[in-house]
Amino acid sequence: MPAKDKPKSIDELMLYLRDVKGINISGHKQKQKLMNMGYYHGYKGYRYIGNPNKKAPFSDFSQLAAVYEFDTQIKAIFYPHVVFIETALKNYVLESIISCTESDDLTVIYNKVLDRHSEYYPGPRSNSTGKNRSDAEKRYRSALKRRLELRNRIYKIQSDAFGNDNRIAMHYLYNDNSIPIWALFELMSLGEFGHFVSCINKDCRIKTSKSIGFRQSDDTNGIMLQRVIYAIKDFRNAIAHNDIVFDTRFKTGNIDTQISATLKNDLGIENVTFATVTDYLVLVVYLLNLLHAPANKISGLISDYEKAAEELRSSVPASVFAQIVHTDSAQKIAVLTQNIS
Repeated sequence: MPAKDKPKSIDELMLYLRDVKGINISGHKQKQKLMNMGYYHGYKGYRYIGNPNKKAPFSDFSQLAAVYEFDTQIKAIFYPHVVFIETALKNYVLESIISCTESDDLTVIYNKVLDRHSEYYPGPRSNSTGKNRSDAEKRYRSALKRRLELRNRIYKIQSDAFGNDNRIAMHYLYNDNSIPIWALFELMSLGEFGHFVSCINKDCRIKTSKSIGFRQSDDTNGIMLQRVIYAIKDFRNAIAHNDIVFDTRFKTGNIDTQISATLKNDLGIENVTFATVTDYLVLVVYLLNLLHAPANKISGLISDYEKAAEELRSSVPASVFAQIVHTDSAQKIAVLTQNIS
């Protein structure tokens, strides 16, 4: 087994970056900057763009530091807005569920609303055979499994919260009362909330979709909310956990193309692929507008992002900027601003 490299001091890291990686770094100010950033954020995490095989052509530490600053600014700029969106979406779903069930009891909600699997029920086995029957059974079994997994997840959320002395869980469970749906939403992560939403039946999904204001021609089955939650989940989590976000490496899967189609239909913005943070800006602004966030907050977000991007542009080689922000960013932001204002 090969021996691990000996940990490097800051002086040794500077020497390594300069002599091995070809990045010019010297002087007290850059040494202090590297010290504050740390080796991972100071070099390791920013040595590539998008994937580890796409090395960034940095020649000076100031360029790398500029990408780090851009990344840091993005997280500070977006964090309050994605938290606002998460809270608002949970409240819209809560309102629809209570309207559909006239209850905040989880057992009632589970039985009356979280039954999307029934949409796929293929009927008795004697009704049909062949591939169509097989496909129908697969869809039904998958949806039913998802529903059962949700029930287990709900129990675990409550158990974990109680074990960690969460005040909400303690208030209800310690006194042998069930946790109401609004309290469960407070305990749920955005990913868990997405799982919950994916099990809601069509009637309640459509009610929620109309309430939020999604274009109904783009959301005939009422699953746009589910798509949006899964699209924004990884971005939100990366921001909250101080992961690297500038090149969207945080994505854990493909984003439903119907979101891009909706953004094109509603905003006139094409080629939203979520390969850049600019595309996440488009989605976040679209959602903020639907959720009636204050206009000055929305315009402030766009302005702050443009300023951060311009600072990056002036500090790194044009080829690096084009890889991070992409050449169509300014056009997308111009169309976005025009359609939101």
